[in-house]
Parts: sequence; C-alpha cells; structure tokens
Amino acid sequence: LSNSLEEVDAFFRPYRQELNALVLESTYNGYWLMDGLMDRGYDVKLANPSQMQPYLGLKHRDDSSDALWLNQMHRLGVLPEGYIYPKPERGMRDLLRKRLFLVQHRTSLINSMKHQYQTWKAEDVSASAIKKLSTEEVEASFDDGFVRQGIEALRQSAQALSAQISGIETSLKQALREDSLVNQLQILPGIGKLLAWTIRLEIGELARFGEDWRPYLSYCGLVDSKQESNMKIKGHGNGKNRNRYLRWVYGEAAIASLKYPKIRVYHDRLVRKKGTIKAKAILASKIARVSFMMMQDTGMIYSQEKLWG
Repeated sequence: LSNSLEEVDAFFRPYRQELNALVLESTYNGYWLMDGLMDRGYDVKLANPSQMQPYLGLKHRDDSSDALWLNQMHRLGVLPEGYIYPKPERGMRDLLRKRLFLVQHRTSLINSMKHQYQTWKAEDVSASAIKKLSTEEVEASFDDGFVRQGIEALRQSAQALSAQISGIETSLKQALREDSLVNQLQILPGIGKLLAWTIRLEIGELARFGEDWRPYLSYCGLVDSKQESNMKIKGHGNGKNRNRYLRWVYGEAAIASLKYPKIRVYHDRLVRKKGTIKAKAILASKIARVSFMMMQDTGMIYSQEKLWG
C-alpha cells in the first residue's frame, strides 16, 4: 500500500467487523497514519520496538513476518505498547521542541561571533553584549569588509532567531498560563517557566508512569543502563532509550539550582566523592524524583532544609 490514508482505510474496510485492533510500529513519521485511523474509528495500538524481541526461529525476516509477529504478540496479550501522545497537545509539545532547536542554533551563531572577535581583535566579548550589537558597532570594530560582512550575517541571523523564539514563548505562555502542574513545578530550585513547560508537555499524561518514580526516572534517562547479577556488571542496556528533552531539562535545572547555598554544599560534597559528572547526574536525578512526587501529590510541601540539609 502507498502512503495514502484513503488507500489504507479502503484495504481494511471490508474487515472492520472482524478487527480487534490495528497495531502500528512506533516510527518518527507515523502521526498521519495513526491519527487518521483513530479518526476513522479504528482501535490503534502503538508497538514499542525497543521492547520487542523478534521471533528467534526465523532465518529470514521481512515486513510480512514482522507483521505476523506483531499480530501474534497482540493476540497473546504480550504486546509491549508505546504511549500515544494526545493529539490536542502534541502541537504545543513539538513547538517547544522547535524553540529549543532555534535556541541551540542561536547559541552557535553567537559563539561564532565571539570567535571572530577573539581571532581578529583578541577581545573576549560576552554573549549578552553580542546580542545587543548593532550594524554600526560591527562596522566600527572591523576594517576588513569581508570580515564585517560575515559578522553582520551572523548578527542578523541571530536576531531573526531571537524574534522567532520570543514569538513561540508568547504563544505558549498564553496557552499554559493556568496549568496547575506548571505552577507546581516552578516551586523547585532550578526549574523556571520554560523548563516547567517542557516537563509538562513532554510527560503527557502523568498517570502512565503509575505511582512509582522509578519508571519516570528511567524515561528521563537518569538511571544507569546496566545489568547486574551477584554484584557484578553483566551487560548494559540501551542507554539512548530515553526522552532526551527531559534529560536536558533536569540537567539544566541541576546547574541552575547551584545558586542556592544548601544545594551548592550538597553538590560539592558529591563532587569530592563521585566526581563532577556523576555529581551533576545525581543532582538532576534527585530534582526529577522530587518533581515527580510533587506532580503526583499537589499538596506536597517542598522543604529545602529537609531535602538538601
């Protein structure tokens, strides 16, 4: 079948009364098919490829054998299902991801301009000063016309990205102004409005993690992906099987929280025992664990003394 929703629907339509569900493999480009089938009344389930093992008796695998294997797992009730993110909020989540993408590109442009100042003038210019540069200041700083043109191109591109980033933030602020989880998350140290928005939109439905914080930390990529037996490491799991946006959020929160004296003391103690990298990871993991508990219980009172003392 071609990538046509009408063609796929026409193929399954004669069997509508016999179908129990349609199982789709989780792919990066499957929104159109998944949403379209659900809108037409099909019961759609999303298979999680990272948790599926192929039938080991097969010597040859293709799409047909994979489809039969998915069907068999579903009939036996052992199909590992992935989470289908709610369609109404999916656009906001993807827009916030685009904001992060634009911020990263703006940072690379600013770093390139800083490098030009260091190369041609031996000056260390701060990022905040770079953002405020005008065309006149660039022309006054460099004699070479080609260098001026290159820096001006970078400056205009960075300012254009800043305008787009501000527009995205304005749209999201209006949509998430009254969200209780966002307000709850901002109580924690290191988590501001943008990080709280990211957490809120990346988790989707909090109930899918249950009441235990361990699956949530695993989803965030804040646990060791290793397999142990008899106190020995027997192997490693898929360390990339995580939500990279949530991992980034809690890493940023860990760094931002160091401005609080008690957290700084806690962090420095970890550095002496575990090293800098592990100390940051432990700090991020602790913030993630507490944030999950606060989202689960909105009446929970955060106490910096008890948590970091």
